[in-house]
Amino acid sequence: DMKKLRKSLIIFALSATAICGISLSISKNNLSEVSAQQHVENFELYDYQNYSGTYYDFLGTSTLTNGLNGTLRTKLSSNILPKDWYSYSGSGEKTLSSILQQADEDPSNHDNMVFLYTRDSVKKQPAGTWNREHTWPKNLSGGNWGEGKAGTDILHLRPTYQTPNSTRSNNKFAEISGGQKRTYNGMDFGYTSGSNFMPLDAVKGDVARIIMYVWVAYKDYYSSMPNITNVFESYDTLLKWHTQDKPDLMEAHRNDVAEDSYQKNRNPFVDHPEYAEYIWNENGLLDNK
Repeated sequence: DMKKLRKSLIIFALSATAICGISLSISKNNLSEVSAQQHVENFELYDYQNYSGTYYDFLGTSTLTNGLNGTLRTKLSSNILPKDWYSYSGSGEKTLSSILQQADEDPSNHDNMVFLYTRDSVKKQPAGTWNREHTWPKNLSGGNWGEGKAGTDILHLRPTYQTPNSTRSNNKFAEISGGQKRTYNGMDFGYTSGSNFMPLDAVKGDVARIIMYVWVAYKDYYSSMPNITNVFESYDTLLKWHTQDKPDLMEAHRNDVAEDSYQKNRNPFVDHPEYAEYIWNENGLLDNK
């Protein structure tokens, strides 16, 4: 069973990963009994070249054309759209409060979950004590999502503390040199400059792949879907982060949870990173697409 093997590999890999232990006091977020470990380095890489599932069989064996309007993108769009969505609020198995605790579970401590920007391991608690971060902010979505559909997609939302969530706010993802370092309870979680935000190196690829997924999955679903440059400074930066911070086992775990969940889908840019090049880079890095 590849999923059981992958979970075992996650646990083994993380036990060997250098982890910076930090004692936290985070009453500001109403969390309690937390013993946090910040995963400042990337998790073990996901061996996506050996992905053996059948999820992508729908692409068939025929030649697929590349580019923004190629058949690869259009076939992905229709097939990776969730079959169902979770409720933004409330409790129960069909809510974000429940499913994100599974999707973002710390593989080395099943009582904890890993937050996005700080990448620290936090005791699982209901979503009222942590923020559901829209990686593509609501205010940059052209009014398309809030607390429904794409705004509740578990492959889009990630758990965060309130303060890093507010610091990121509606800022675009961008490369920053000499900006303001952002910390929370002694943990670095990125830089800001003007209306731009740059997360930790180990988070850059994660957010790039989330944004690519959201755009492809919902491009034909919403009539006024904005370009990726609404949330990323350029396609150069998008593909640079995607290439430099490769998919890791935590992202593979999230895909497995999503496929087994009510959504029944996966983020293809985790399982097939090369798809990003086929869609956005067929003629080189183009900033004006």
